[in-house]
This record gives sequence, structure tokens and C-alpha cells, in this order.
Amino acid sequence: MNVLMVCHAGVGLGLGHLTRSLVVAKALQLNFDACVQFLIQGEAFTQSDLEQFNYRFISLEQNISLIIESISEIDALNIVLLDLHPKYVPENFGAMLTNIRTSGRKIVAIDGLLEYRSVLDLIFIPSFQFTPPANLDDGAPIIFGWDCFLLNVQGESVDWTSGPNVLALTGGSDATELGETWPIILDQILSDGTELHWVTGPFAQMPCLPDPPHIAIHNHQAPDGLGNIMQASNYAVTVFGVSFFELLYYGIPTVVFSPYGGKDNSELDAIAEAGVALVARDEVDAAGMLVDLMKNESFSRNMSKIARKLLNSPGAIRLCNEISGLFSRQ
Repeated sequence: MNVLMVCHAGVGLGLGHLTRSLVVAKALQLNFDACVQFLIQGEAFTQSDLEQFNYRFISLEQNISLIIESISEIDALNIVLLDLHPKYVPENFGAMLTNIRTSGRKIVAIDGLLEYRSVLDLIFIPSFQFTPPANLDDGAPIIFGWDCFLLNVQGESVDWTSGPNVLALTGGSDATELGETWPIILDQILSDGTELHWVTGPFAQMPCLPDPPHIAIHNHQAPDGLGNIMQASNYAVTVFGVSFFELLYYGIPTVVFSPYGGKDNSELDAIAEAGVALVARDEVDAAGMLVDLMKNESFSRNMSKIARKLLNSPGAIRLCNEISGLFSRQ
């Protein structure tokens, strides 16, 4: 199987699209012995996981449709997978998709491109819920569920234990600049003996840390993966995103909130109802809820069990099965 993975990543775009694409690429290698190449639109940067693949960066000013089509014409591709930021999908995208699909190649969209459903073979939504927009066209099957999260996790989750280690995540670029104020808020409210592990993403500014701090604060500057840090944590507080669901996979009792307006409200309401995490209004509310969570060990343990039960099957396995089905139905 020859695969082209296309995604956005970089400053202002974050790492979510690329992180998911790498999870998929590794699963395709493992399950199909696939040859995978990446086309990444955004400012170039280094990422160790990318080195095992052929990859190419292009700028946001370049026409990604023309480049995808030219790669498809040159290389003997079987399938194109697209994980794109909706803001940077060009107007001529539908014509390119039609041309590629007409040539016999399969096209899978991850978390988007619903408006092109009629010219896609599969839409894979890495979420536990999906509400179709009004007047959605017929076409590609749409797959979603708790077993569809494309998580960059390693090993099995283990039974949760309490402790002093708190992990704070603001996303790869800290798009809402929480690093300017949130470390100070957390330092002021968390108890003596707490070890706060702050992660500064590769596209984020350095956080403003209190001087001197009230608690121990460790700044992890653009770490090569979060798995080890997550597994060493006892609690977490995070913005809503892919990393939040990785925390749930590991069973870390977590407080989550969205700093991005109301766009995540529906999912956050369902998360609160499912009991897998505490949902806060903002970073100040999240800090207070974290303090309460750390005082209630039995509640934290029960929340950890619920999360681990729901996210016990990696989404990459589900996606590989769906892709296998696409080719078996030819």
C-alpha cells in the first residue's frame, strides 16, 4: 500500500493534525506494511517521529491542491489521507479530489471536509459524538465513536495512584497565551508540596513563571512526546484537544476547559455528563476545580476508571479496519 498523508502543522496551526497523521501512518506501516509519505503545509520544523517517513513541507501560500495532484500523478498511490485545518482548504479542492478519485485512488478525510463528502470514500471523525450539519450531502460513510480517537499513546494504562505531580497543558502553540498568567494562578492556589509540570509547546512562547515560586514548577520545553510525562502525572489540567483524550487513555484525573469561545461546548457538556473529567469555564475556574479534585481521592479514582474503560481501544485500529474494508469492497 502506497499512502500520501496530507496535513497542516506549524505556528498558529498547532500539532494536532500532524500528531494524528503520524499515529495513522505508524498503524498503516504496522498493519499493511505501507509506504507512507507526508505532505505538510505550514512553516517547516523538526519532529523526530517524521524522520522514519519521506516528508515535504510547503508554505501556506502554495496551492496544496496542485501539489497533491502532481504527487498523485507521479507516484503509484493507493490512498490519500487528509487531516486539514478548515481555514486553509483552498477553493479548488473539490475538483482535485474528483480527479484523484476518478483515477482509482481512495480518499479518506480525518475530522473534516464534510462539504466534499460526495467525492470522498471515508470520513473518520476522531470524536465520540458527531452532529451532521444541515443539508449534508450523501456520499462517504462517516465513522465516529469512543474507539475512533487517534491518540499518540504508548503501552497500557495502569491503575491510578494519588500523588503531588500535576501536569498543565496549553497546546502546541498556546494560541490563547495562557502561559502569560496561568502558571502564576496555579502557583498561588495549589498546595505546598505540589510539583507542577508545565509543558511549553514547540510553537509557544516561554511561560511567565513566578519568581520565587510557592510550589515546585518544572518547565518541559517542547518535549519529544508527552507519554512519559503523562504517565508520571497524578493529576492534569488542560485545554481541550487531542492531548486531553490521551490523558483519559492513561486514566489521569483531569480538569479540562476550552479557551476557544463556545465551539467545544457540545463535546464538553457530554464529557461532563459521562463523568470522565471535570469541565471548567476558564483557566481560573480550572485551577479551583483542580484543588478540589486533589482533595478527593475516591472521586479521582472512580473518574480514572471510567475514562480508561471508555478509551481502551486505540482509534488507529478502527481506522485500519475501515481502510481495509474500502479495498475489500472493490
